[in-house]
Amino acid sequence: MRITVHLAPFGAGVEKEHTVELFCGIGSQILQWVGYTACARLAYSRGETMNRYVPQSVMTPEGEVLDIHVVLNEMFKSGDKLFVEYSDGPTAYKARWEGRPKTPPFQWGAAGEVVPPHDQWLKEFDCTFWGLDKLVEPALLQQNPSFLERDLKETKDVFLQWAGALQAVFTIYQLQGEADVTVDHITRMNIQQFRHFISNLKVAGGGFGAEKADESFAAMAPLCRGSSAKMDSNTSATITFAGFLAALAHLAHARAAAATGVGGAPNTAAYTQLATKLESLINTCLQPNILPDVARRMSKIRTALTPGAEMLLKKGRRLTEHTLDTCQLKRIKAAAVRVDLRYVCNHLIKWRLLNKEFNLPDLAYMAVFAKQTNGQPDQFELQPHPLDLDYDDFERLLVAMTHYLHQVRKRKEPLEEYLGEVMDFVYRKAGVLQEAAQQDDDGGP
Repeated sequence: MRITVHLAPFGAGVEKEHTVELFCGIGSQILQWVGYTACARLAYSRGETMNRYVPQSVMTPEGEVLDIHVVLNEMFKSGDKLFVEYSDGPTAYKARWEGRPKTPPFQWGAAGEVVPPHDQWLKEFDCTFWGLDKLVEPALLQQNPSFLERDLKETKDVFLQWAGALQAVFTIYQLQGEADVTVDHITRMNIQQFRHFISNLKVAGGGFGAEKADESFAAMAPLCRGSSAKMDSNTSATITFAGFLAALAHLAHARAAAATGVGGAPNTAAYTQLATKLESLINTCLQPNILPDVARRMSKIRTALTPGAEMLLKKGRRLTEHTLDTCQLKRIKAAAVRVDLRYVCNHLIKWRLLNKEFNLPDLAYMAVFAKQTNGQPDQFELQPHPLDLDYDDFERLLVAMTHYLHQVRKRKEPLEEYLGEVMDFVYRKAGVLQEAAQQDDDGGP
């Protein structure tokens, strides 16, 4: 891989004061290396000491400042051009790129840094922002003005109780629809995916039409726009997981309002808490109509985790870790390796697995299995990074992939033996199994 780098003093932008050619091998370096190496080459060409110039930014030809932790071959190809700004130092990379983190406000306790719990955002869920305060019945507020705070708190308690299961359901349905979903937008749910969810939820009936669900989605989508730094036509009509939770609350309220009493009795929705309506939606629709299928799929995949399979995974652990390392878009020193599922998907496509052996809806259940160690949806835990895979998660993803391929290909050999074949195939495609590097096998496992 060869990259052309144009250098100029800090603040000059995309000026071309000096140009160097960098030969990068397979391009596994990060952009930070590009800046330092280009500056060293500049100093050498001018007869200066190697550390004479200090890089301040790495930019595209359009002048966009890039994250220096991005892996070179994940964003660029041989022959591409980059711009590097330099100064006399001493501090490197003063230029800020989009999304560059700022120093967080630390809190310290007796045991060191105090890290907030991963579900803190849900405990502090802004019900007013999502319009849930308007769903509390006026008749209840007339009886007790302080009932608003109580009902919203109990509604958040319902979210917390079912957060793991609802997060898994959101993950599954945001990956549905081969024509509508792309790898780049699998963190959000569009209207077609939401309708698919509503259809399987079987919420219609008793005076409530499924078209009412569209109103809940339409009310939440504009509030989710601020959750994405860059918006386009694909993300402007989508909802995040927080928006999905709020939409369920709106849906529960509308469903209760449309329901008719038993035997023609008056509707009691005007005297029912929002939390109760939400619990009713979960207990009468989500639990019997969606969660059993999730539990069944998780149970099937778990049969692949035999003692023999676990021993094989243990033997291949180091190669599994190296394989996930190759999927990183960014590499940050001293940071725990967690790779976004979107970047793993890009490599699954390169390895001719995704969109050939299985598709994104199939991958959705594999991803849930990778993150949830408990097979019962009602006991799922809320994940702080539901689409980020660490080494353990990636190992479980390999098991889920193996189980799926073993079933659809109707393989006769024991699953443990086929797991070894799949692992060998993935290692070779990732380039971490060097002794098999000369083999040219484009077929699947």
